[in-house]
Amino acid sequence: MGPSGYLEVLKRRPAYRRLWLGSVVSLAGDWFTLIALYSLLNEYSGKGEAIGAMLFIRFLPAALLGPVAGVVADRLPRRLVLMACDLVRALVVLGFLFVNDAGDVWLVYVLTFLQMTAAAFFDPAEQAAIASTVEPGEIVTANTLQGITWSAMLGFGAV
Repeated sequence: MGPSGYLEVLKRRPAYRRLWLGSVVSLAGDWFTLIALYSLLNEYSGKGEAIGAMLFIRFLPAALLGPVAGVVADRLPRRLVLMACDLVRALVVLGFLFVNDAGDVWLVYVLTFLQMTAAAFFDPAEQAAIASTVEPGEIVTANTLQGITWSAMLGFGAV
């Protein structure tokens, strides 16, 4: 499937297009947040271990809650799960504004855990929602576009 196939799915399926565009914005926000946290932890702690601990905490909720999150995505309305998780993540990310000196670094870890806990529920709901926004023959194309988008945003965020 070439780029024209991806563009066709985006043109023909407005529900998928909105989900995909939301994903692009969300991924960009995740990368900007991560870069800001690297800088913040480096400035306030001066230790690489602080960044390592934050990265560990970022992956912990997915490992702990992944199986439960999949069940939630299957049992509750996906739109509700997506909207609730994004609202929680937005509120949690605003909490980073309260980190103003080295004594507040602990807050980075708590807020990161909460942010990624919401993401642990968001991600499977988003993946499951794709099937309801495209035709059965377009699922592979839509999933591939999601993967390409994640990879592109990874590269963009790293730059």
